Amino acid sequence: MRQTILAVLSLSTMAALLTGCGGDLVLLNSKGPVAAGQSNLMMTAIYLMLLVVIPSAIMALWFGWKYRASNKDADYQPTWSHSTAIEIVVWGIPVIIICILAWLTWWGSHKYDPYRPLESEKAPLTVQVIAEQFKWIFIYPEQNIATVNELRFPEQTPVSLRLTSNFTMNSFFIPALSGQIYAMAGMQTHLNVLADNTGEFRGFSSNYSGYGFSQMRFKAHSVTQADFEQWVTAVKAGQGTTINPQAVQKTVLDQAEFASLRDGNRSQKQIDAMVRNAKTELEKKLAATALKEGPYKTQPHPVTYYSSVEQGLFESVINNYMSNYHGADHSAPVVAGEAPASETHVAVEHATASQGE
Repeated sequence: MRQTILAVLSLSTMAALLTGCGGDLVLLNSKGPVAAGQSNLMMTAIYLMLLVVIPSAIMALWFGWKYRASNKDADYQPTWSHSTAIEIVVWGIPVIIICILAWLTWWGSHKYDPYRPLESEKAPLTVQVIAEQFKWIFIYPEQNIATVNELRFPEQTPVSLRLTSNFTMNSFFIPALSGQIYAMAGMQTHLNVLADNTGEFRGFSSNYSGYGFSQMRFKAHSVTQADFEQWVTAVKAGQGTTINPQAVQKTVLDQAEFASLRDGNRSQKQIDAMVRNAKTELEKKLAATALKEGPYKTQPHPVTYYSSVEQGLFESVINNYMSNYHGADHSAPVVAGEAPASETHVAVEHATASQGE
Protein backbone atom coordinates (compact mmCIF):
# COMPACT_ATOMS: atom_id res chain seq x y z
CA MET A 1 0.00 0.00 0.00
CA ARG A 2 2.82 2.37 0.88
CA GLN A 3 4.48 1.83 -2.49
CA THR A 4 1.19 2.48 -4.26
CA ILE A 5 0.68 5.77 -2.41
CA LEU A 6 4.24 6.88 -3.21
CA ALA A 7 3.74 6.01 -6.88
CA VAL A 8 0.51 8.02 -7.07
CA LEU A 9 2.12 11.02 -5.36
CA SER A 10 5.14 10.85 -7.69
CA LEU A 11 2.97 10.75 -10.81
CA SER A 12 0.82 13.61 -9.51
CA THR A 13 3.90 15.73 -8.82
CA MET A 14 5.32 14.99 -12.26
CA ALA A 15 2.03 15.91 -13.92
CA ALA A 16 1.87 19.19 -11.98
CA LEU A 17 5.43 20.07 -12.99
CA LEU A 18 4.84 19.22 -16.65
CA THR A 19 1.87 21.57 -16.83
CA GLY A 20 4.26 24.46 -16.23
CA CYS A 21 6.61 23.65 -19.10
CA GLY A 22 4.76 25.92 -21.50
CA GLY A 23 5.43 29.13 -19.56
CA ASP A 24 2.71 31.25 -18.01
CA LEU A 25 -0.91 30.12 -18.10
CA VAL A 26 -1.82 32.79 -20.64
CA LEU A 27 -5.52 31.85 -20.77
CA LEU A 28 -5.71 32.51 -17.02
CA ASN A 29 -3.55 35.64 -17.21
CA SER A 30 -5.69 37.82 -19.45
CA LYS A 31 -4.69 41.37 -20.42
CA GLY A 32 -7.97 42.58 -21.84
CA PRO A 33 -11.70 42.58 -21.01
CA VAL A 34 -12.65 40.08 -23.72
CA ALA A 35 -10.06 37.47 -22.71
CA ALA A 36 -10.74 38.11 -19.02
CA GLY A 37 -14.47 37.53 -19.50
CA GLN A 38 -13.87 34.35 -21.46
CA SER A 39 -11.38 33.14 -18.84
CA ASN A 40 -13.87 33.77 -16.04
CA LEU A 41 -16.57 31.97 -17.98
CA MET A 42 -14.28 28.98 -18.52
CA MET A 43 -13.27 28.82 -14.86
CA THR A 44 -16.90 29.12 -13.71
CA ALA A 45 -17.81 26.15 -15.90
CA ILE A 46 -14.85 24.16 -14.54
CA TYR A 47 -15.82 24.90 -10.92
CA LEU A 48 -19.39 23.79 -11.59
CA MET A 49 -18.23 20.53 -13.15
CA LEU A 50 -15.87 19.91 -10.24
CA LEU A 51 -18.93 19.83 -7.98
CA VAL A 52 -19.59 16.43 -9.54
CA VAL A 53 -16.07 15.30 -10.35
CA ILE A 54 -14.51 15.80 -6.90
CA PRO A 55 -17.25 14.08 -4.85
CA SER A 56 -17.34 11.24 -7.39
CA ALA A 57 -13.59 10.71 -7.13
CA ILE A 58 -13.71 10.83 -3.31
CA MET A 59 -16.62 8.39 -3.13
CA ALA A 60 -14.94 5.99 -5.57
CA LEU A 61 -11.88 5.84 -3.33
CA TRP A 62 -13.93 5.73 -0.12
CA PHE A 63 -16.27 2.97 -1.34
CA GLY A 64 -13.31 0.90 -2.46
CA TRP A 65 -11.71 1.29 0.95
CA LYS A 66 -14.85 0.75 3.00
CA TYR A 67 -16.08 -2.34 1.15
CA ARG A 68 -12.72 -4.05 0.72
CA ALA A 69 -12.65 -7.79 1.29
CA SER A 70 -10.74 -7.48 4.58
CA ASN A 71 -13.34 -5.17 6.15
CA LYS A 72 -15.71 -7.58 7.95
CA ASP A 73 -17.74 -4.72 9.48
CA ALA A 74 -19.01 -3.36 6.15
CA ASP A 75 -22.68 -3.92 5.36
CA TYR A 76 -23.39 -6.77 2.96
CA GLN A 77 -26.72 -6.42 1.12
CA PRO A 78 -26.77 -8.73 -1.92
CA THR A 79 -30.50 -8.12 -2.56
CA TRP A 80 -30.26 -4.29 -2.57
CA SER A 81 -31.72 -2.80 -5.76
CA HIS A 82 -33.03 0.75 -5.30
CA SER A 83 -32.71 3.96 -3.28
CA THR A 84 -34.85 7.00 -4.06
CA ALA A 85 -32.47 9.31 -2.20
CA ILE A 86 -29.48 8.10 -4.25
CA GLU A 87 -31.44 8.45 -7.52
CA ILE A 88 -32.36 12.04 -6.66
CA VAL A 89 -28.74 12.92 -5.88
CA VAL A 90 -27.08 11.21 -8.86
CA TRP A 91 -29.63 12.58 -11.35
CA GLY A 92 -30.81 15.83 -9.76
CA ILE A 93 -27.45 17.48 -9.10
CA PRO A 94 -26.05 16.84 -12.64
CA VAL A 95 -29.30 18.08 -14.22
CA ILE A 96 -29.12 21.30 -12.20
CA ILE A 97 -25.46 21.81 -13.15
CA ILE A 98 -26.17 21.13 -16.82
CA CYS A 99 -28.99 23.70 -16.78
CA ILE A 100 -26.67 26.29 -15.24
CA LEU A 101 -23.97 25.49 -17.82
CA ALA A 102 -26.53 25.80 -20.63
CA TRP A 103 -27.53 29.24 -19.39
CA LEU A 104 -23.88 30.30 -19.05
CA THR A 105 -23.21 29.10 -22.60
CA TRP A 106 -26.14 31.08 -23.99
CA TRP A 107 -25.23 34.20 -22.00
CA GLY A 108 -21.51 33.96 -22.78
CA SER A 109 -21.99 33.36 -26.50
CA HIS A 110 -23.89 36.68 -26.72
CA LYS A 111 -21.80 38.63 -24.23
CA TYR A 112 -18.50 37.67 -25.86
CA ASP A 113 -19.65 37.46 -29.46
CA PRO A 114 -16.50 38.35 -31.47
CA TYR A 115 -18.66 40.49 -33.78
CA ARG A 116 -20.03 42.55 -30.90
CA PRO A 117 -18.41 46.02 -30.68
CA LEU A 118 -16.68 46.82 -27.41
CA GLU A 119 -18.01 49.61 -25.24
CA SER A 120 -15.50 52.41 -25.01
CA GLU A 121 -15.29 56.20 -25.11
CA LYS A 122 -12.58 55.91 -27.77
CA ALA A 123 -13.29 55.27 -31.42
CA PRO A 124 -12.17 51.80 -32.58
CA LEU A 125 -9.06 51.28 -34.66
CA THR A 126 -9.84 49.27 -37.81
CA VAL A 127 -7.26 46.72 -38.96
CA GLN A 128 -7.67 44.39 -41.93
CA VAL A 129 -5.99 41.01 -41.48
CA ILE A 130 -5.01 38.63 -44.28
CA ALA A 131 -3.83 35.10 -43.56
CA GLU A 132 -1.18 34.53 -46.21
CA GLN A 133 0.95 31.46 -46.83
CA PHE A 134 2.56 31.36 -44.20
CA LYS A 135 2.35 34.74 -42.49
CA TRP A 136 -0.06 37.39 -41.25
CA ILE A 137 -0.55 40.67 -43.12
CA PHE A 138 -2.07 43.64 -41.28
CA ILE A 139 -3.48 46.59 -43.21
CA TYR A 140 -4.40 49.87 -41.50
CA PRO A 141 -6.87 51.44 -43.96
CA GLU A 142 -7.26 54.70 -42.01
CA GLN A 143 -3.50 55.19 -41.68
CA ASN A 144 -2.76 53.74 -45.16
CA ILE A 145 0.10 51.55 -43.93
CA ALA A 146 0.62 47.79 -43.63
CA THR A 147 2.77 45.34 -41.70
CA VAL A 148 3.74 41.69 -41.90
CA ASN A 149 3.84 39.60 -38.73
CA GLU A 150 3.40 42.56 -36.39
CA LEU A 151 0.28 44.23 -34.97
CA ARG A 152 0.46 47.53 -33.10
CA PHE A 153 -2.39 49.42 -31.50
CA PRO A 154 -2.99 51.91 -28.67
CA GLU A 155 -3.80 50.67 -25.18
CA GLN A 156 -7.37 50.98 -23.89
CA THR A 157 -8.59 51.45 -27.46
CA PRO A 158 -10.95 48.99 -29.16
CA VAL A 159 -9.40 47.29 -32.17
CA SER A 160 -11.85 46.15 -34.84
CA LEU A 161 -10.24 43.36 -36.84
CA ARG A 162 -11.56 42.32 -40.26
CA LEU A 163 -10.12 38.97 -41.29
CA THR A 164 -9.88 36.92 -44.46
CA SER A 165 -7.49 34.37 -45.96
CA ASN A 166 -5.57 34.19 -49.21
CA PHE A 167 -5.18 30.43 -49.00
CA THR A 168 -6.60 27.74 -46.74
CA MET A 169 -8.59 28.35 -43.56
CA ASN A 170 -6.63 29.64 -40.57
CA SER A 171 -7.47 30.56 -37.00
CA PHE A 172 -6.31 33.93 -35.68
CA PHE A 173 -5.50 33.79 -31.96
CA ILE A 174 -4.05 36.22 -29.41
CA PRO A 175 -4.72 34.26 -26.19
CA ALA A 176 -4.04 37.13 -23.79
CA LEU A 177 -6.56 39.43 -25.50
CA SER A 178 -9.38 37.39 -27.04
CA GLY A 179 -10.63 34.07 -28.29
CA GLN A 180 -9.76 32.67 -31.68
CA ILE A 181 -11.59 33.48 -34.91
CA TYR A 182 -11.32 31.78 -38.28
CA ALA A 183 -9.98 33.54 -41.38
CA MET A 184 -11.43 31.98 -44.54
CA ALA A 185 -10.93 32.61 -48.23
CA GLY A 186 -13.76 34.51 -49.89
CA MET A 187 -15.22 35.53 -46.53
CA GLN A 188 -14.74 38.27 -43.95
CA THR A 189 -14.94 37.57 -40.23
CA HIS A 190 -14.80 40.09 -37.38
CA LEU A 191 -12.99 40.16 -34.07
CA ASN A 192 -12.96 42.96 -31.48
CA VAL A 193 -10.13 43.17 -28.96
CA LEU A 194 -8.86 45.64 -26.39
CA ALA A 195 -5.76 45.71 -24.18
CA ASP A 196 -6.02 47.19 -20.68
CA ASN A 197 -2.35 48.19 -20.55
CA THR A 198 0.74 48.36 -22.69
CA GLY A 199 2.53 45.10 -23.38
CA GLU A 200 3.67 42.55 -25.92
CA PHE A 201 1.45 39.54 -26.62
CA ARG A 202 1.89 36.34 -28.59
CA GLY A 203 -0.24 35.82 -31.67
CA PHE A 204 -0.34 32.80 -33.95
CA SER A 205 -2.44 30.53 -36.12
CA SER A 206 -4.14 27.81 -34.09
CA ASN A 207 -5.44 25.90 -37.11
CA TYR A 208 -3.10 23.60 -39.06
CA SER A 209 -2.74 24.90 -42.60
CA GLY A 210 0.27 23.18 -44.12
CA TYR A 211 3.97 22.56 -43.69
CA GLY A 212 4.73 26.21 -42.84
CA PHE A 213 1.96 26.41 -40.26
CA SER A 214 4.37 26.59 -37.31
CA GLN A 215 5.89 29.80 -38.76
CA MET A 216 2.61 31.74 -38.64
CA ARG A 217 3.55 33.66 -35.50
CA PHE A 218 3.44 37.37 -34.81
CA LYS A 219 3.73 39.87 -31.94
CA ALA A 220 0.86 42.12 -30.90
CA HIS A 221 2.12 45.34 -29.30
CA SER A 222 -0.13 47.45 -27.10
CA VAL A 223 1.48 50.90 -26.83
CA THR A 224 0.52 54.36 -25.64
CA GLN A 225 -1.44 56.62 -28.01
CA ALA A 226 1.62 58.85 -28.46
CA ASP A 227 3.87 55.89 -29.26
CA PHE A 228 1.33 54.55 -31.74
CA GLU A 229 1.11 57.87 -33.57
CA GLN A 230 4.91 58.12 -33.60
CA TRP A 231 5.15 54.61 -35.06
CA VAL A 232 2.57 55.39 -37.78
CA THR A 233 4.42 58.58 -38.72
CA ALA A 234 7.73 56.71 -38.89
CA VAL A 235 6.34 53.91 -41.08
CA LYS A 236 4.65 56.38 -43.45
CA ALA A 237 7.95 58.25 -43.76
CA GLY A 238 9.82 55.03 -44.54
CA GLN A 239 11.62 55.07 -41.21
CA GLY A 240 9.87 52.25 -39.34
CA THR A 241 13.20 50.66 -38.46
CA THR A 242 13.86 53.54 -36.05
CA ILE A 243 11.06 52.09 -33.90
CA ASN A 244 11.88 48.42 -34.54
CA PRO A 245 15.48 47.91 -35.76
CA GLN A 246 14.78 44.23 -36.53
CA ALA A 247 12.04 45.13 -39.03
CA VAL A 248 12.33 45.58 -42.79
CA GLN A 249 11.00 48.85 -44.26
CA LYS A 250 9.47 48.87 -47.75
CA THR A 251 7.49 51.36 -49.79
CA VAL A 252 4.12 50.25 -51.17
CA LEU A 253 2.12 47.08 -50.69
CA ASP A 254 0.47 46.63 -54.07
CA GLN A 255 -0.72 43.58 -55.97
CA ALA A 256 2.76 42.74 -57.26
CA GLU A 257 4.35 42.99 -53.81
CA PHE A 258 1.46 41.11 -52.25
CA ALA A 259 1.89 38.23 -54.72
CA SER A 260 5.58 38.01 -53.84
CA LEU A 261 4.79 37.43 -50.18
CA ARG A 262 3.44 33.94 -50.73
CA ASP A 263 5.73 31.16 -49.49
CA GLY A 264 5.97 27.70 -50.95
CA ASN A 265 3.72 25.07 -49.43
CA ARG A 266 5.66 21.90 -50.24
CA SER A 267 8.90 20.28 -49.28
CA GLN A 268 11.72 20.05 -51.81
CA LYS A 269 11.05 16.32 -52.09
CA GLN A 270 7.46 16.94 -53.13
CA ILE A 271 8.46 19.61 -55.64
CA ASP A 272 11.00 17.25 -57.24
CA ALA A 273 8.32 14.54 -57.47
CA MET A 274 5.86 16.96 -59.11
CA VAL A 275 8.43 17.96 -61.72
CA ARG A 276 9.46 14.36 -62.32
CA ASN A 277 5.91 13.02 -62.69
CA ALA A 278 4.30 15.94 -64.55
CA LYS A 279 2.81 14.72 -67.84
CA THR A 280 -0.29 16.78 -68.65
CA GLU A 281 -0.22 20.50 -69.32
CA LEU A 282 -2.02 21.20 -66.06
CA GLU A 283 0.43 19.09 -64.06
CA LYS A 284 3.35 20.87 -65.74
CA LYS A 285 1.87 24.27 -64.87
CA LEU A 286 1.39 23.19 -61.26
CA ALA A 287 4.96 21.91 -61.13
CA ALA A 288 6.24 25.18 -62.61
CA THR A 289 4.31 27.15 -59.99
CA ALA A 290 5.71 24.95 -57.22
CA LEU A 291 9.23 25.49 -58.54
CA LYS A 292 8.69 29.24 -58.64
CA GLU A 293 7.37 29.38 -55.07
CA GLY A 294 10.10 27.07 -53.79
CA PRO A 295 9.90 24.94 -50.63
CA TYR A 296 8.11 26.13 -47.51
CA LYS A 297 10.06 28.39 -45.18
CA THR A 298 11.50 27.04 -41.94
CA GLN A 299 11.65 30.46 -40.24
CA PRO A 300 8.90 33.07 -39.77
CA HIS A 301 8.81 35.90 -42.29
CA PRO A 302 10.64 38.95 -40.89
CA VAL A 303 8.55 41.84 -39.61
CA THR A 304 8.00 44.15 -42.57
CA TYR A 305 6.55 47.67 -42.76
CA TYR A 306 4.92 49.28 -45.80
CA SER A 307 4.62 53.07 -45.99
CA SER A 308 1.51 52.88 -48.18
CA VAL A 309 -1.06 50.36 -49.39
CA GLU A 310 -2.85 49.97 -52.69
CA GLN A 311 -6.47 50.98 -52.23
CA GLY A 312 -8.91 48.06 -52.10
CA LEU A 313 -6.23 45.41 -51.63
CA PHE A 314 -8.09 43.67 -48.81
CA GLU A 315 -11.37 43.63 -50.74
CA SER A 316 -9.62 42.33 -53.86
CA VAL A 317 -8.38 39.27 -51.92
CA ILE A 318 -11.97 38.40 -51.00
CA ASN A 319 -13.24 39.11 -54.52
CA ASN A 320 -10.59 36.89 -56.12
CA TYR A 321 -12.21 33.91 -54.45
CA MET A 322 -15.80 35.07 -54.72
CA SER A 323 -15.46 35.45 -58.50
CA ASN A 324 -15.16 31.67 -58.81
CA TYR A 325 -18.82 31.43 -57.86
CA HIS A 326 -20.02 33.93 -60.45
CA GLY A 327 -19.05 32.54 -63.82
CA ALA A 328 -15.32 33.25 -63.85
CA ASP A 329 -13.02 31.29 -66.16
CA HIS A 330 -12.15 28.26 -64.03
CA SER A 331 -9.60 26.98 -66.51
CA ALA A 332 -7.20 29.88 -65.94
CA PRO A 333 -3.85 28.93 -64.39
CA VAL A 334 -3.19 29.79 -60.77
CA VAL A 335 -1.02 32.82 -60.07
CA ALA A 336 0.58 33.43 -56.70
CA GLY A 337 -1.77 35.49 -54.61
CA GLU A 338 -4.90 34.45 -56.55
CA ALA A 339 -7.56 31.91 -55.74
CA PRO A 340 -7.57 28.31 -56.96
CA ALA A 341 -9.29 28.17 -60.31
CA SER A 342 -11.60 25.20 -59.79
CA GLU A 343 -12.30 22.11 -57.76
CA THR A 344 -10.65 20.01 -60.49
CA HIS A 345 -7.52 22.11 -60.21
CA VAL A 346 -7.37 21.60 -56.45
CA ALA A 347 -7.97 17.86 -56.76
CA VAL A 348 -5.13 17.44 -59.27
CA GLU A 349 -2.83 19.60 -57.14
CA HIS A 350 -3.40 17.41 -54.09
CA ALA A 351 -2.99 14.26 -56.12
CA THR A 352 0.32 15.34 -57.61
CA ALA A 353 1.61 16.66 -54.29
CA SER A 354 0.83 13.37 -52.56
CA GLN A 355 3.14 11.52 -54.93
CA GLY A 356 6.12 13.04 -53.14
CA GLU A 357 4.97 12.04 -49.67
